[in-house]
Amino acid sequence: MEYGGYTEEDLISNRSAVLLYGGDEAERRAWAHEAAGHFAAEGPLIEVRSAHDLPAILGRTRGVVFVPDALGLGLEAQSHLLRCLQEREERPKIIIGLTLLPDEALQQGLLRDDLSYRLRLARVNLDSEGLREVLQARRRKMEEKLAAAKELVHSRPEKKPKGEKPRTRLANRVKRSRPRRPASKMSAKRKASTRRPVKTSKKPRSTKKSGKKRR
Repeated sequence: MEYGGYTEEDLISNRSAVLLYGGDEAERRAWAHEAAGHFAAEGPLIEVRSAHDLPAILGRTRGVVFVPDALGLGLEAQSHLLRCLQEREERPKIIIGLTLLPDEALQQGLLRDDLSYRLRLARVNLDSEGLREVLQARRRKMEEKLAAAKELVHSRPEKKPKGEKPRTRLANRVKRSRPRRPASKMSAKRKASTRRPVKTSKKPRSTKKSGKKRR
């Protein structure tokens, strides 16, 4: 298999830029989508089909950028790609698709020589012998894992949100039958002190002496 310096398995999972050719556009796009799956937390795959949109998209620091046809964008757009690879340490993973083999594109003047040299160790040829079978087996295995994960999620019982406890009838009865707390001694004293004193009516004793003389 023709991989340059890195293996195809390394290039699809690491952050290195890739020169991708061979196969048709659908096959190259499928490979790019699989690469983006390794960086799912950074967002979906971004395709660039216009040279006008390329500088702004290359300003990102994360994600995966796929250029389906770098030869069709022209040499000026390829210079933006090269400048990003040379000057930016924090950049998205860039997958540069070619509709021709690199040597053919160089001979026809459609591919920059410095860009081709920059990615001489990071190339994937989808027409390499046995590679399609490897990709199909790997994708089939990935689909089986996803199907198993979905089945596991659906088989789990739903969890109730934290802090929400179901109330039963027995709990409600216990709550209603709780006796009231007795008043504290202090509150009893305060109530006694606030009571008004009861007035008692006493008849005054008579001070008059009887007019009868004792015999």
